[in-house]
Amino acid sequence: MPIFAPVFRALKEAGATFLVIGGHAVVLHGHLRNTFDLDLLISDSKFAKGRAALAGLGYRTYFETEAFLQLEAPENLPPLDLMIVDDRTFDRIEGTASKKLLDGEQVRVPDVLRLIALKLHATRDTNRRTSETDWQDVTSLLRTTDQNIEDPELRAIISQYGGPAALAELRKRLENF
Repeated sequence: MPIFAPVFRALKEAGATFLVIGGHAVVLHGHLRNTFDLDLLISDSKFAKGRAALAGLGYRTYFETEAFLQLEAPENLPPLDLMIVDDRTFDRIEGTASKKLLDGEQVRVPDVLRLIALKLHATRDTNRRTSETDWQDVTSLLRTTDQNIEDPELRAIISQYGGPAALAELRKRLENF
């Protein structure tokens, strides 16, 4: 029984372009791990359309900030988190995205480097209870996709989105992986 497909179809029908991020994107890049909630990236200009489409499926907001929305799921649909970014950021991430199949639907997923950037950005969110899953995801993505941590582009991403201590943290984690 499709769990995610109704969400994807409703957003597509509403013209609310999105990218799959979070745990399902990590899985689609080859690292198998348990995850149930669905994390999506959406641009602020498509957010109203997306929100209306999701409300039509029965989703209700239970937590909201300017850049983040958590939705309570109706029966038979997954919990949903939306990360809202400006159009320029969305377009930049979408420009590197690839098509993947999830729950029988074609979806777009950021490339590994942009996904790592999103995960590292999440590790710095002081409102999160723990960032351990994000650190594990980054480490696993680096290993699974055979990324060279000394690559200048990757190092710049790690520094920009993870902060000054992120490179040392990842080196330590990769040694212990």
